[in-house]
Amino acid sequence: MIGHIFYNTDVAPYLRRTGLFKKALEKGLKNFARQHIEVNVIFVDEKEILRVNKEFLGHNYVTDVISFNNERPPILPPGEPWAFGDIFVCYQVARKNAPQFNHTILQEMMMYVTHGALHLSGMDDHDPKDRAEMDKQAEKIIKQVLRK
Repeated sequence: MIGHIFYNTDVAPYLRRTGLFKKALEKGLKNFARQHIEVNVIFVDEKEILRVNKEFLGHNYVTDVISFNNERPPILPPGEPWAFGDIFVCYQVARKNAPQFNHTILQEMMMYVTHGALHLSGMDDHDPKDRAEMDKQAEKIIKQVLRK
């Protein structure tokens, strides 16, 4: 797995923990992380997450994280890395929501990266039970990553 982390908004320098985000991404992707894939994590502001939400999902509101899976191009040679997915994370939402969930801003950012990775790996959160399971998995991954 090749993980790219982009800071397209004013993320405070002490929160630009690219290595931690890549570890959380890898653990969230589970078995997919062992494949020749590329995943982009893009930290954006509220204006950009709103634009992405409107343009691609038809939603007119700001959200914390949006992930997109990409199909493997059929003409790609075996073993060639391909763009598996993109995860858009809203830094401002993480900053606002962190106290509500008793997280640091870094933990909240990692929660969104991990949540997006879990979506890319096939998990869903359309009902409360599935959402609770995703949150439980994400919290577990974050604890593992921060312990090392």
